[in-house]
Amino acid sequence: MMEALHDLSDEALMERVKQADKASLRILYDRYSGPLAAYVGKTLSDPVDAADIVHEAFIGLWDGSAKFRENTSLRAWLYTIARNKAIDRLRKTGREVLGEPDRTIPDGDPDPGEIAEMCEDRSRVRACLEKLSAAHRRVVSLSFFEGMTYREIADVEDVSEGTVKSRIFHAKKLLMHCLSQ
Repeated sequence: MMEALHDLSDEALMERVKQADKASLRILYDRYSGPLAAYVGKTLSDPVDAADIVHEAFIGLWDGSAKFRENTSLRAWLYTIARNKAIDRLRKTGREVLGEPDRTIPDGDPDPGEIAEMCEDRSRVRACLEKLSAAHRRVVSLSFFEGMTYREIADVEDVSEGTVKSRIFHAKKLLMHCLSQ
């Protein structure tokens, strides 16, 4: 039975979660807890807090399953729950929520080929990613590592698609600048 459940789509599993099927929730947790923790970690910078938020997000998914609309991306919905819980945690602990990036970065769109060539050194790339603002790290993670569309990222981040495009554009420029040093 478990093997067959693993083959189900997110939407099919969510329909089962609506019927209080804990095994389906577990499969969704297995699918998304790691990437979700990485995403939340870009906001909170504390792995313990990130793990707590992931658990809270899945409790929110379970408790709010009746509100899930079939034409909605489960992944985007789950990431939105986690994002909102992370922001609430930041507000409760008094940590600063970062705003828009510094617009004083030199102009010039980096060529993706140039970025790929410079990405051979993983530790250098990781260090450059850590220098990005939390907002930049989140959109880069969702776009490049999670494969989300700009629309899905906009929904998760609760910003316009234009803001997502701008953040990705500036994140690429910042990464290019950092990697070229």
